[in-house]
Amino acid sequence: MRRPTALLLAAALAVPLSACETSSSGSERREYAALGDSYAAAPGVGSADSPAACRRSKDNYPHLLAHDLDLKLTDVSCSGASTEAVLGEYDALGTTLAPQIEAVGEDTDLVTIGLGFNDFGLTIRVFVKCVQLGMADPTGTPCTDADAAAGANSTRAALAQMTPRLTAVVEAVAKRAPNAQVVLVGYPTIFPEQETCANLGIARGDLPLVRGIVASLNASAKAAAEAGGATYVDTVDATRGHDICAEDPWIAGIKPTAGKQALYWHPYAEEQRVVADLVAEVVD
Repeated sequence: MRRPTALLLAAALAVPLSACETSSSGSERREYAALGDSYAAAPGVGSADSPAACRRSKDNYPHLLAHDLDLKLTDVSCSGASTEAVLGEYDALGTTLAPQIEAVGEDTDLVTIGLGFNDFGLTIRVFVKCVQLGMADPTGTPCTDADAAAGANSTRAALAQMTPRLTAVVEAVAKRAPNAQVVLVGYPTIFPEQETCANLGIARGDLPLVRGIVASLNASAKAAAEAGGATYVDTVDATRGHDICAEDPWIAGIKPTAGKQALYWHPYAEEQRVVADLVAEVVD
């Protein structure tokens, strides 16, 4: 006599478990995969996600977007990731990680992509080498001069290859998830237009160089989106006036602003909130 009761109890318990995969309206939650580097991972913002090697935050814009739109999120954004991390295994602080493309499948409904700055060591060139040179010559153009002397290894030569790289990422995503909406997210306003500051460390004369690098990366992302039938989200205008040297910065410099949390050179929570809102505006 107890077996039917047990079966009924089991059936009753199964209902809430299946309901975890549905939205409040009863429909299945849409699948969302977030690919990207540290500007998507937002290291140091809020609580940390796993794996630790990625320095990914549970309060980054993919998590905020998933919460706002009731999406089922698979977030593989990782600090240090380049476009090559999408299609192949890559190393994150000594940990070998699977290709980010594995987060995308036939059932994926939305994919966001935020990549480019780590290709060809661009972040190292800007945030390490340019800062080192700027500290020694704050009023000159030391990084611009060094880059011009690099010839085939210059940032201009590297940036010329970014559109094909990002286009290949979009094509790979579309192949695995032909029905998904693909959104490329651009980089925000990181550097001031005219005056540098101690918390930036880059020489005043090198601002056109570093600002140009970000502008070129964003132009490549936009071109890749257009070529692949994806959507590009520009974050520059919405973050203008909140660069590293601003009174209310949304990007950390050499030292984080008092009362704010982020890894140096990375976005604060305010920037992530704005980006999540911008992406939400274009999501079908």
